[in-house]
Amino acid sequence: MNDHLPNVALLENLVFNDSQGEGNLYNFEDGEHFQDLDEIDTKMIIPIPIASNVISNEEYPGCYEFEVCIIPVQNKQPWVFSIALNKVFMDMSNPFPIDFKIKDSYMRTEQLYVRATPRYSQTQSLHDLVHRCINHEHIHEPTNKDVGDPLHRQHIIRCKNPNTTYLGDKNKNERLSVIIPLSTPEAGTDSVKEMYEFVCKNSCPVPGMNRRPIQIIFTLENVQGIIYGRRVLNVRICSCPKRDKEKEEAELQNANNPVPHGKKRKLNNKTDKKPLQPPDQTKDNKEYELNLKIVGKHNVQQVLKYCQDLMAGEIIRNTPQGAEPFKKCLNDLQQIGK
Repeated sequence: MNDHLPNVALLENLVFNDSQGEGNLYNFEDGEHFQDLDEIDTKMIIPIPIASNVISNEEYPGCYEFEVCIIPVQNKQPWVFSIALNKVFMDMSNPFPIDFKIKDSYMRTEQLYVRATPRYSQTQSLHDLVHRCINHEHIHEPTNKDVGDPLHRQHIIRCKNPNTTYLGDKNKNERLSVIIPLSTPEAGTDSVKEMYEFVCKNSCPVPGMNRRPIQIIFTLENVQGIIYGRRVLNVRICSCPKRDKEKEEAELQNANNPVPHGKKRKLNNKTDKKPLQPPDQTKDNKEYELNLKIVGKHNVQQVLKYCQDLMAGEIIRNTPQGAEPFKKCLNDLQQIGK
């Protein structure tokens, strides 16, 4: 990092000085003149505000006519895009290209940023924070090999841009978001391509996404976090992207073409509803003490994480009644892992 870069405390005084048509950075507080934006460490001028816990998913192109473009591909890729669903389906840890475009990009008078914020699509989960499951957040998970910051490991989204900043902390009930500076398009182009990837699956158990659908809210912002544009992309991170895409598109088509009113369908006797079965009264809630000797600290941690996931699943299946023994066991396991 160069010594001539502006101090973070002076960021609010840092603007584009376009009075001479140079587009250089100028600090009005001490009169220091800086080089072109591309030569400055943009992490010094990244937006400070974290994402709001109440985040809108209303499309808003704004004054810059902000666009987020997904280019469908014909050749084999680890991701597929559904135009009908406005949804991308992909597996974990596969780089995914997104093009960002704004009106008159070369004429802007301030540095702009793109923030990617995940949120749940369903109304009942809007206020829940989207973050990784226990297994994928673990320090020894392969996707965390070069990630030293524990806050970074909470995020389901990563960006290949070297100036990416990860904001928020689930432990403080802060919504997680990923921010990058929006570059100027290269000569002959009108958009900027960035590579994103997802490092947790929708199917991961609690405290992960637990099969809940998510959206990624892309917002165009300035250094103070003022929103100039907003675009929404539905996302599903799964093992079989093509299969899940075809399934959801078929469900959408069936929803748009319901059976005409008054027309009866003959029920197949094999698929008639079965009477509800009473809950399993023989479920084993007894505690068992198990003493094991396991070689390697990493293996011990993996066993603990697996046990925690098992208890988390039991809590889901036994809520609202019968979950207490599993909650107690999960808490004990978490204490051991500290």
